[in-house]
Amino acid sequence: MRVLLTNDDGVDAEGILAIRAALALSCESVVTIAPEADCSGFARKCTFSRPVGVTRVAGGRHPVYRCDGTPTDCVRVGLLGGLAAAADLVVSGINHGANLADDVTYSGTVGAGLEAAILGTPAICLSQQTPTGSFSVNYQEDLETAGLAYDFSFAAAHGAALARSVVHARPVEPVVLSVNYPARYAGAKSVLTRAGRRNYPRAAETEWADGDAVWLYLFGEPDEIIPEADGSLGTDIGALRAGHVSVTPLSFAVELGDLSPGFQSFIARLTETFPLGSSAS
Repeated sequence: MRVLLTNDDGVDAEGILAIRAALALSCESVVTIAPEADCSGFARKCTFSRPVGVTRVAGGRHPVYRCDGTPTDCVRVGLLGGLAAAADLVVSGINHGANLADDVTYSGTVGAGLEAAILGTPAICLSQQTPTGSFSVNYQEDLETAGLAYDFSFAAAHGAALARSVVHARPVEPVVLSVNYPARYAGAKSVLTRAGRRNYPRAAETEWADGDAVWLYLFGEPDEIIPEADGSLGTDIGALRAGHVSVTPLSFAVELGDLSPGFQSFIARLTETFPLGSSAS
């Protein structure tokens, strides 16, 4: 098994070092290409206006490269730049903090996996909830003062086993699995989930004056609890709250027949006043 490994926390982050060590135990090759700096929240941001710089920092059977671009850039460097063109799988993570619900659309960890799928390679994206068990989006934690630390041992072993199973299952299309590990995993089981939904509060009306800056927290104030529009047990949020590992399939390939009844009903009403024909006709 040949793996391209990346993340959004940086090439020296504890999470990527843990999964790299676990993958190296059973992989023919683990090529690590990761950002030189923290790229959290970068989603699929990529670099067009300049070439990205890539530096090898460790050679051998499982080489490590540092990239001055984004997680998406790292995947493109590996799959298109010749460093890991024959990869069977892209592994992104382990992220420091969960990527739940709407967060998957902002996550650099998940963005790297989606880029892999666009380029024809399946991917798994691994994220671990903060040691405090926070579900906040904008959390600020002093783990050292609280006497807490990340323990990636379970996530690394689980992620490596999942990577082997994904390759063995021979996906017929480039799948993406977003995997979230709870802060406390004793007795955790793995469950298939869908992405939950958050319900971000609306800011109060602001008095505006020309030239005066207004400062807004767009994802909630530090450690603010964001209400959930959908955090039921079938979602990634619900699974983590129950102490389970959530495995959420993500895909660009949506057939019209797969749309929800509400969405199909909307399309039917739309075509009454704005005709939309079939591309097959």
